[in-house]
Amino acid sequence: MRKLKLAIAALSVVAAVIGGQTAVAAPAAEVVEGSKAENRLLVYSNMGTDNWDPIVAGFNKLYPWIKIETLNLGASEPISRYEAETGTGNASADFIVTGSISDWIRFADKKLAADYKSSEDASLPDWSKPFRGIYTFSTDPMVLGYSKLLLSDDQQPDSFEGFAKVISEHPHLFKGKVGSYGVDGFGGSINWAFVRQHGDKAWQWLDAIGPSVKAGDGSGPMIEKLARGEYTAVYFLSGPVVMPKMETGLDQVISWKYMSDGTPVFMRGMAITGKARNMNSAKLLLDYILSPEGQIAVSKAGFMPYRDGLPSDQLRFGSLEQLGKQIGEKNIILINYDRNMLTGFDDFTKRWAKAMGQ
Repeated sequence: MRKLKLAIAALSVVAAVIGGQTAVAAPAAEVVEGSKAENRLLVYSNMGTDNWDPIVAGFNKLYPWIKIETLNLGASEPISRYEAETGTGNASADFIVTGSISDWIRFADKKLAADYKSSEDASLPDWSKPFRGIYTFSTDPMVLGYSKLLLSDDQQPDSFEGFAKVISEHPHLFKGKVGSYGVDGFGGSINWAFVRQHGDKAWQWLDAIGPSVKAGDGSGPMIEKLARGEYTAVYFLSGPVVMPKMETGLDQVISWKYMSDGTPVFMRGMAITGKARNMNSAKLLLDYILSPEGQIAVSKAGFMPYRDGLPSDQLRFGSLEQLGKQIGEKNIILINYDRNMLTGFDDFTKRWAKAMGQ
């Protein structure tokens, strides 16, 4: 009788069918039942509360008894903080979401993720599950941003090659007024993947634009400078940051474009921690985020989902599948977990600094 009740409990949280797909695969009954005895679910991420709100709301429709507490940290902090806290025997995060490539590689090497295979695993592309227990939360495109106040439409190309060309042809419009990330953090992975894709051609483009670039700002400051006309253009701008802002009227002074010759896409990673104190709740959250319904919630949060077959009318800024159709799959540059970056990055940063005139 108890097994029957557990089976019924599991079936009760299976979501409705979306476009012919089951929204959330039925989790193990023991996991659902076990989550009811847990206190809360603590999440460390580099995402704000407003990003989490649609995900938490959708999740709590299925599991209303699970209280989720999220802590917004810098990209490298979720993992380093978890390591520091557990290293001294203190309680820490049950679940981590962040975009720091080198930290995830270290996390995997130290086997810090819970050894859990999601119920959605078979429906996901192989590249999206780079290490055991570590999955991809979203695929965030890096775009070109332009000031409409300073540039005409024909001075706003949709390719990096065109971007380098227009800067070379109109240096007075761009000198000292091109923003981007530096390579000491988040931007390092983007530049690495872009150069890996285009080789010497990428260096030629970077050499051409380097004298005009002021690198080192974050997405927020770069967008503000674009809006004020302090920057004429920004390259490798975070799509999940700029796209939601366009809904607030900023599209009157700023435009953005995917790069038709290679749009870098950042793989934001996630995992249940090996020392999670609310393991069952964390399993349910992971499965939910990876489900079609969860990926739609990820889209509502402002990020780009990557599961195929999602209903386009429910996606806020499209999906990776739609991006591939727009620019061609070969022009999607996955910023993946390339170990060569760990050993060859010093030489890379020297070459990048030379291109930037540093």
